[in-house]
Amino acid sequence: MRTQLLCPVYRKWLQLHPEHAREERQVLRKQARAYQRSGDLQKAFTFNQLVWEVAQSVLLALRPVDQYSAESQKDLVFFAASAIAVDRCARANCAETTTSTNATAQTVITDTQQQLAALMPMYASEPRLMHIIQELMHWLKLGATAKTPPVLH
Repeated sequence: MRTQLLCPVYRKWLQLHPEHAREERQVLRKQARAYQRSGDLQKAFTFNQLVWEVAQSVLLALRPVDQYSAESQKDLVFFAASAIAVDRCARANCAETTTSTNATAQTVITDTQQQLAALMPMYASEPRLMHIIQELMHWLKLGATAKTPPVLH
């Protein structure tokens, strides 16, 4: 079982304030990259997990139906990309990763796939977003070694 790093109250607040959550995920992503560049893979892993949880909060935020286009596309892509970042960070240095780290990374990938599958009916009237979800699910299935799909560029 993967432990959640975000406090449930803060997670709910992020869902109610998705603009703040989008800013927060960018800040956390920069910190994760900085730790990764400096070689501190454990902190990078933790921050990538935080990025994923914040991205999930944004994705689950309630919003008006007519706001599903460009912003939703970015949120979907960021959510899947943050899951891959967790997985890649866990695999970056096999000597430093623990069994629980690898299990957490795999759980994040599985949770992301399930969450995207659960969101598909909500985006059924948006063919572009449905296509993006399918591409992201395929990318997640291939794993961390897969080439980044064109939809993410």
